[in-house]
Amino acid sequence: MSTRRAKQLIYGALYLVIILIICAGIYGLFVSPAIVASAPPVCTPSTCVPTSTALIVPGALTMFITSPGHYTFLAQATNQSADYGAPELDYAIDLEDASGTLLQSIPAQAFVYPSQTRYVAVLNQVVAQPFDHAVLTITGASWLTSSSMGTIPAVGPDQFAIQNVLPGTASTTISVGGQLVNTSVTTYSQVIVMVIFKDPSGTPVGVSETQLGSVAAGTTQNFSVIYPNEPNVNPAVNQILVYALR
Repeated sequence: MSTRRAKQLIYGALYLVIILIICAGIYGLFVSPAIVASAPPVCTPSTCVPTSTALIVPGALTMFITSPGHYTFLAQATNQSADYGAPELDYAIDLEDASGTLLQSIPAQAFVYPSQTRYVAVLNQVVAQPFDHAVLTITGASWLTSSSMGTIPAVGPDQFAIQNVLPGTASTTISVGGQLVNTSVTTYSQVIVMVIFKDPSGTPVGVSETQLGSVAAGTTQNFSVIYPNEPNVNPAVNQILVYALR
């Protein structure tokens, strides 16, 4: 090989190395950051807020006739997320005909904690026309992390106690009264006492609730839950539930 040919090969190799260095610098400065910026962020349960209500699963729904043309609805909803709860859960009781056509939608709102299954009740609603069945539909949710919402409050040690429960019967109504004691060190901004009225076999025959508003730590509040008179109720098997939001 001639000396001239050897120099040409050396210079060509040097030019190629220089071009590669320049290309690598351009990629490192401009192309790679753009790719990283456009890539979706790494998503973990604790950093990515749910974008739909699919985590809230509707459960069984029962309806009761409270008076001619008036219905009360009791349903269950389960939050399948252990990382997020919904302090504002929007839902509706959809009334449909036999073919599934929507006839009337009754909107309502509740709250649900992470991994909680709870009852929701929509009371004494006017129904404008005959329908075949009712469906619980979740329509929206404002999500909050489990660390912000805290654990599920319930009747039990260090949370709530129910005392002096007294069932009552009047000419047109039945009732359950008593006292709710907040035995915890937490003040709750919203507290609901729900009573599911049951017959002697334990089958629900009605539901009602009262909202107590804010209940401070260590305080006691009286409550009374009233429902239209249902002669088949057995007070011994009534179910009293407490739902509370911090």
